[in-house]
Amino acid sequence: MDVPAADFPFRFRCRRSGNCCARPDGAVRVGARDVARLAAHLGIGEAAFRSRFVAASGEHLVDAPGGRCIFLEDGSVTRCTVHPARPERCRSWPYWDEHRNPRLLAEAARVCPGITLTARDADRDTDQRRKSR
Repeated sequence: MDVPAADFPFRFRCRRSGNCCARPDGAVRVGARDVARLAAHLGIGEAAFRSRFVAASGEHLVDAPGGRCIFLEDGSVTRCTVHPARPERCRSWPYWDEHRNPRLLAEAARVCPGITLTARDADRDTDQRRKSR
């Protein structure tokens, strides 16, 4: 089912590609609520969760090998092993403020097969690429 979001120039329907969770340049920011929810979901204390799954900076999840999300599981269809408790950043994908920028939205759409640009936004991206040549 498409998720309606009038504020954004695209439609989204998750195709479970896992591409959004496997970007080596990505980092999943987590806050206190995310940590509490994830720890409870995994049945461990928050301190244990932070020790095992949060980077030393305390701001984002550690990466699995290759820069993938630590909770992404491969298979015939990829899946998030903590989906019901996933961080807010993941819950809000792809409705992020940076995706109001046509260039960043076009990059996200190239990675994520679930993002369908509206004709208006696709035209704007094409115009921007022509200007940058």
